[in-house]
Amino acid sequence: MTSARVSAFRRCDSLYIANKGLPGMKRLKNLLLSGLLTGCAASALADERYQAIPISSGSDFGTEKALILDTVAGHIWIWTESPATDTEPGGRYVIYQGQLSPGNEIGDIVLKQEWPVPTVTPKSAK
Repeated sequence: MTSARVSAFRRCDSLYIANKGLPGMKRLKNLLLSGLLTGCAASALADERYQAIPISSGSDFGTEKALILDTVAGHIWIWTESPATDTEPGGRYVIYQGQLSPGNEIGDIVLKQEWPVPTVTPKSAK
């Protein structure tokens, strides 16, 4: 082998060894891999943040309803879509229902809404 070839092989061999053992390259590869995995995990979590649950519309004709829950912040919406009829226009609506709040223990009432008992007035006897 000529001395030029031997020196070229040594240069290539030393470059290979230098690159393989370079801590910066390993750090860069690990950083890129962890960034990719973090991005994939964040994307998977974002997909699971909003959950839709079909609910009964209470009618026999084509109204569709779903409860939409923000599993991170606790917001709730109802999504409704209904077809047009001869007398009513159709449409799609998203109606905000409020935000869930956690209780301190099982059975806690976290929101209470009451309506007064209607008073019945007696009919006057004639």
